[in-house]
Amino acid sequence: MAANSQCVLLVILLNFLTLSLGTQDDLMISTSDGKIQGKLLSVLGSDVRAFLGIPYGKPPVGKLRFRAPEPVEKWDGVKDATNFPNSCYQMPDTAFPGFKGVEMWNPNTPLSEDCLYLNVWSPRFNKTQPAPLAPVFVWIHGGGFISGTSSLDIYDGRFLSKSESVVVVSMNYRLGAFGFLSLPDNTNIQGNAGLLDQRLALKWVANNIAAFGGDPSKVTLFGESAGSASVGFQLLSPGSQDLFQRAVMQSGSPNAYWGTISQTEAWDRSLMLAKLVDCPSSPAARLEACLQQADPQKVSTKQFEVLTQSSLLSLPFMPHVDGNFLPDAVDVSTHIWHLVDFL
Repeated sequence: MAANSQCVLLVILLNFLTLSLGTQDDLMISTSDGKIQGKLLSVLGSDVRAFLGIPYGKPPVGKLRFRAPEPVEKWDGVKDATNFPNSCYQMPDTAFPGFKGVEMWNPNTPLSEDCLYLNVWSPRFNKTQPAPLAPVFVWIHGGGFISGTSSLDIYDGRFLSKSESVVVVSMNYRLGAFGFLSLPDNTNIQGNAGLLDQRLALKWVANNIAAFGGDPSKVTLFGESAGSASVGFQLLSPGSQDLFQRAVMQSGSPNAYWGTISQTEAWDRSLMLAKLVDCPSSPAARLEACLQQADPQKVSTKQFEVLTQSSLLSLPFMPHVDGNFLPDAVDVSTHIWHLVDFL
């Protein structure tokens, strides 16, 4: 009788160890850059895996400020991916302190230039029991290209992942002057860095999402407001068009009057900002170095002073036709529009 009890206990212990190892295996992912450790989140009576704050680009600081993003460097060991990342530099809305209708849109993680991170939510998936790869939904947050962050409660991807059995990805990208400043006669700082951040995140998805149970051939790009316009810009940019197969645009378009400014206007505003943060307008190398050394809080604050007239939807820095990411004006670019399933 005692022997039978011991056998039962042994079976229970082995099952527990198997489940524990399976869970650990489920939450430890090897990406192309290094290993990460995620966590389980409870949702709708079950669990969803969350991998939060995964770096996809080098911190765009110092000489990388305002420039096109570079892929993150590989790391050794296991990187913790259980907490939301920094939010990109921006000015929180302080007009109505404590009012939840405003506070819900303000960043809920520390502000930093080191903000090129993404988040992944995925259904439970055990490597020892492979299942068909799931569709992937990549979210781009809105905020007028001057505010927003992927960590807001309203953007929590666990619910969509669980209810629809899909892999959900969200990203941070540079905002305001940090993401869209452009200098004339400067090949290093041509603008649209924020859109290039989004493209780099999409490349990361293409290279890594299968390890999370996602199908890289079934990627839907979707966003709201400026995030929706961003989806449109990615559809118009030749370098992004192989990175997703479907698109959903919600309340925003590249040809909205707030969606773009001319290259000349982008240059004028950038030079005006340089003056506001006490940088010289020439020579070009000195201008670039000064702007890259300027206090980020001062840059973030002073950028709103480049607007020469106020209106409800005035945005100081935004996408513009640079001849690179956006090769032509939005209203004449239908010939390069990426033909995908579209909603």
